[in-house]
This record gives sequence, structure tokens and C-alpha cells, in this order.
Amino acid sequence: MRVAALLLCAALPAAACPLPAPAMQSGAVQAAWQVQGAPITVGRHFALVVEVCPASALLVRVQAAMPEHRHGMNYRPTVQALGQGRWHVQGLMFHMPGLWELQLEVQADSRTEQLRAAVMLP
Repeated sequence: MRVAALLLCAALPAAACPLPAPAMQSGAVQAAWQVQGAPITVGRHFALVVEVCPASALLVRVQAAMPEHRHGMNYRPTVQALGQGRWHVQGLMFHMPGLWELQLEVQADSRTEQLRAAVMLP
């Protein structure tokens, strides 16, 4: 099964602040993401490249949940800095079809922002 195109960004250029729409936003923090490699499919691990703005912000944690089912992923992804506001996230897996919410925790200055994006798997 392929993602039903609620992917909220196309290509990620090198950190350009502010990020072009559509980007996730909370307060003064923005983020955009792109699936790395094969499209997201149910029951298969996938990786993301995430860009945050401002580029000095830290991507602290990435997780996902199914709000309608009140549960999250069965896996804990790893986050690795690539530099210039870009991050590599791997080890994500959506284990069932439906509406998922990608959740990013970003620390900028002394604030922590929660950014969210919807992903629909048919």
C-alpha cells in the first residue's frame, strides 16, 4: 500500500528559513519532511529527512500515533543530525493502515515545540 499523499512537503532544499509551504509549524519553529527511499507502506520500516527552521533548533524526538485508535508505533526511531538544520530519522514503521499523526519534538532556544502532520495509509 502506498501513502495517500498527505505528505506535507516535496523536496527539501538546504536550510532556507522560513521553509516554503506547506511546512509544519508551532510558534516560531517550522519543519518539513521527506520520505527517504521507498514510499511508506504498512508493516515496513522507512526513513525520513527532516529540515527544521531555525537551523539551530534541535530535533529531539520523532514519533507517530493513530489518534483514532489511541496508540502509537511499536518502534522507537533514531534521530541523527546531518547539519544545517537537516536530520535523518530511521526506524519508523506504521504497522496498520489508517490515519497516522507524525509528531516532531523540536527544541529552539529555551522552548520545546510539538509539530504534527497527518499521514493517511490506505
